[in-house]
Amino acid sequence: MALVVAVLAGLAGGAAVPPAAGAACGLIVVWHDRAYWGFGGGPAESDGKRLDGAVEPGCNDTAGANERPSAVAARTIPAVPPAVAIFSEGHTLVASSYFIEPSDLRVGDAAVPIHDETRGCALGGPVRIVGPAHPGFGLIDVTVDRTTVRLHHLLHGAALMFPDGRTRFEGLERNGLPYIAEGQRVRVDARFCKVPGSIGTKIVARRISPAGPIVAPTTAEDVLGADWRGTSGIVARATGGHSWAGYAALVLLAAVAALLILRRRSPRSGTG
Repeated sequence: MALVVAVLAGLAGGAAVPPAAGAACGLIVVWHDRAYWGFGGGPAESDGKRLDGAVEPGCNDTAGANERPSAVAARTIPAVPPAVAIFSEGHTLVASSYFIEPSDLRVGDAAVPIHDETRGCALGGPVRIVGPAHPGFGLIDVTVDRTTVRLHHLLHGAALMFPDGRTRFEGLERNGLPYIAEGQRVRVDARFCKVPGSIGTKIVARRISPAGPIVAPTTAEDVLGADWRGTSGIVARATGGHSWAGYAALVLLAAVAALLILRRRSPRSGTG
């Protein structure tokens, strides 16, 4: 899982990504029914207020594994709502479904340029995609219900969106920051961006807005599965009933598909 996460982090150009923690599972901390992932930026320590009740879920990535969550120390980050980000296990952790820049946490070097997914690729034409969103490690899968341009290289009917620091999130925020909950129906206005030597094009989100009612915030169960606390039969709504191992396999497929799109040479130009 850590290798898969590292691959996706590289493709995303840096975003909210779980740091490696053990051979197979990334670092995730749950507090107040929210799953927090590692963030590529933030303070090395925090003197914020202590948060009670934070736990690290068991890995449970092998058949028969039934590790239960273990308590971990966690603190707030000064001037940042703990619903957005916390500090634990030596890392700044951001709640799942937020799409933020280091400057949003009021930490790091203000001179660091914002994350730009169009850097190093040639901008192509526009596309609008509508469907339910499945937020991931700084990326968004959108199950394609409607599209203005025929899309290639879909994975299980979903298109991989690359938001960046210039993406406008309209009507999709919590605590004043961009937020897309699991299953939220969205309308994405994007641009194709051709990466040299690729067989397809990256889809860089320029504007994301709701295409349906605002859904409830993402819970730890949405991310980790209905039985993430360690009972047998881990089942996740977010992964269609797959175990953590099955989820890792699905993420691996997504990573391989993205690598093929971004790294292989195309015999012809395309739109996606």
